[in-house]
Amino acid sequence: MSEASKKIQVIIPTITKDYLRMRHIQPERVLKYLPVSELIFIGNKELCDLINEDSADKFADLPIRAVNEEELVKRQPVVDLINERVKKIDYELVSPVRPGWYYQQFLKMSFSKICEGDHYMSWDMDTVPLRNIEMFDEDKRPVFDIKNEFIPGYFKTIENLLGLKKIKEGSFISEHMVFRKDYMQEVIRAIEGSPLAGTEYWEKVIEAIDEDYITLGFSEFETYGTYVTAKHTDSYSERRFRSLRRGSWFVKESDVTEDDLRWLSGDYDAVTFENADQIPDMVQLFRNPKYRNNMSAKKFYETILESGYFGEYKDGWLDAGGEGDWYAPV
Repeated sequence: MSEASKKIQVIIPTITKDYLRMRHIQPERVLKYLPVSELIFIGNKELCDLINEDSADKFADLPIRAVNEEELVKRQPVVDLINERVKKIDYELVSPVRPGWYYQQFLKMSFSKICEGDHYMSWDMDTVPLRNIEMFDEDKRPVFDIKNEFIPGYFKTIENLLGLKKIKEGSFISEHMVFRKDYMQEVIRAIEGSPLAGTEYWEKVIEAIDEDYITLGFSEFETYGTYVTAKHTDSYSERRFRSLRRGSWFVKESDVTEDDLRWLSGDYDAVTFENADQIPDMVQLFRNPKYRNNMSAKKFYETILESGYFGEYKDGWLDAGGEGDWYAPV
């Protein structure tokens, strides 16, 4: 690890089910490949009890601990307020609103209140780092990892909260983000200073979500990235993050081998295993020596996408629904 990557606290807000699904492979690799001073899992009491047990046994002598989510943001008031907003909408939602998804974002923001250093990083529970990943550049600036994604509701909320429009091509949404503690606190104060209803910043966020976008109405990553880019120009550097977002298409996290991860690491920094069913056709291709021995992992994945198996693929975007519903599969 270079001197540019000073060690910082890394947080993983999660639920017990996902922790149990990934703990055999993910935590030790996070500690190995990321600039971690302390790995902190954030969740409910059940999760905290489990991690405390693991810290005394499976992860003994490793810098791992748990923080009860209730110490950062009370869950039930968030759930109640989101459900109250949903009830006011007089049409049937295409997709259900997930209060827990919003809640996890507020946990990441509120950790800034107890962060011990100048920076901290959020990392996704279902994402496994494959090799050393620098999070600070040679000038010791943190790095924004830019990817392809665009969800209109996120930017409608940012505009309602902060008066800022989308100002960056690409997306700040990745499997992780390095936050400056003081900048995150500045974002929170700016939100709290908005004229919207509520006292706590998360109340104003929920109030700011347009009812047409209530299902996907807020992104802490897009909000923080947009604010920092607008208000603190050049305080971060940028790069394109190389990750395989759809690892679960090819192999189940419980079945992945060191050979699999070694092959993937030739092209990717990380692989994500979403909690989804594997696709038999893809599983067979993934370990077929004909492809494994003659293709890089990136070339293999691009060939699969370009085949049209998952829908039309163009310029890094996939139209899986065939109706113009484009999303980035990496």
